[in-house]
Amino acid sequence: MAKKQKIYEVRQMRNGGAYHHFFRESGTEAWKHHNWDGPAIEPIKDEVSKYKKSYYLYGVEMEHEEWSEIRKEREGLPWYKQAGIETNRL
Repeated sequence: MAKKQKIYEVRQMRNGGAYHHFFRESGTEAWKHHNWDGPAIEPIKDEVSKYKKSYYLYGVEMEHEEWSEIRKEREGLPWYKQAGIETNRL
């Protein structure tokens, strides 16, 4: 049985006293800051960080208000988290 190919990959990295959330589409090599659930760059408490809390979607930086508004307008899961078409077998 062949392994199902992923449409996207997500990663979290710790660097410079902050967590960085990344997203990459299959077939591309570029990782982009992205996080639907909170800031894509979030400083770690109790650590000195050169980064500030920053919100990104698909590599585009935005203010918290803009990110929040886009997040509210979203219906269901984002396209890259959608389940594939499943067929019922008898």
